[in-house]
Amino acid sequence: MRALVVGGGILGLFAALHLAREGADVAVLERGEPGEWSRAAAGILEFTRFSINRISARGYPASYLRMALRGDARIRAGAPGARWVLSYLRAWGREPPSGMWEAVRWLGEYSRSEYRAMAEASNDFEYAEEPLHEVGGDVGAALEEARRDPLSPRVEAGECCGMESLVYLDAARLSTGAFISRILGELRGLGARIVRAAALGVRPASGEVLLEGGRTEGADAVVVAAGYRTRALGVPVAPFKGYGFLTGARARAMFVDLRSGIAVVPLRGRSKLTGRFDLDAGGDHSPALRVLRRGREALGDFAVYEMAVGYRPCTPDGFPVVDRVGSVVVATGACRLGWTYAPALGRLAADLALGRGSPGALGAGRFGPPRGVPESVPI
Repeated sequence: MRALVVGGGILGLFAALHLAREGADVAVLERGEPGEWSRAAAGILEFTRFSINRISARGYPASYLRMALRGDARIRAGAPGARWVLSYLRAWGREPPSGMWEAVRWLGEYSRSEYRAMAEASNDFEYAEEPLHEVGGDVGAALEEARRDPLSPRVEAGECCGMESLVYLDAARLSTGAFISRILGELRGLGARIVRAAALGVRPASGEVLLEGGRTEGADAVVVAAGYRTRALGVPVAPFKGYGFLTGARARAMFVDLRSGIAVVPLRGRSKLTGRFDLDAGGDHSPALRVLRRGREALGDFAVYEMAVGYRPCTPDGFPVVDRVGSVVVATGACRLGWTYAPALGRLAADLALGRGSPGALGAGRFGPPRGVPESVPI
């Protein structure tokens, strides 16, 4: 069986890995460096907590506006797209459809087991299960919210960075750069190919991919995991840009500061600093300087070794999508939990591509009836 995966981010790489493990002849089409955008993530994994992704909760627009007014987020006109905005208004303040929490619980359980298994084989990506501290918020209110959470996260009150913190006990962390190298090595070991080519479009009816130079690639199975660009296939998904820095800072604990919007992950002799949640697909990266300033306010001065930019693909309700559009499988939308759920979403995408299973609660139908299968769409 020949399979094409369009998009070499962490989700696309996991879809390719699962297909290759099933014996498929896999090629990953990526216009840039594989995993380039995914490297920007902090590497925080939150297997039993979804609150960070509830962008359609009633109080979220007001909190995001406050963040934007103080300069820690921005919105670029046209970035979300009209369909995303309309779908957001329909999803705002509503509970997810039936079966969604069961699906999300499985995503977390499966993904944790996959990361653990890979670390047990060789922990060359600094995987560790350790508490995540959340500072700068109302700890009492957060504890009460956790008690009502359908995923039953384990939390407690604690202290970090000289402040009271909410301690999330089911967290884990990894080095995103090291993990990208690890998964690429596994793919090559299974005979999968990484093809540096820009996929310009997809023909969902036939499963063909249009490439630069007028070339067309066909396969028995096509998975499109191209981040926010999958919205061309009718899935409402918008880009939320963020920045990641590998630094020489020495952090004692993994933490998120809700006041400034930064996250810090301690690694061996270094720390990962990330920040911003800009609704922006553009190439102006000047807000990165503000992330560094916020990081130095929290950690003191430090050297910067690497910078990466990422565009988190977010659906209007924050829950991911794995579904079929014609003969093509689309997988996207995990937002801030893209790394957390990538192993499981890649598995679901591979199963659909192999003719197994169904989208269930993660289908795109929750955003309205499908528009029909287009003959050809640009991505």
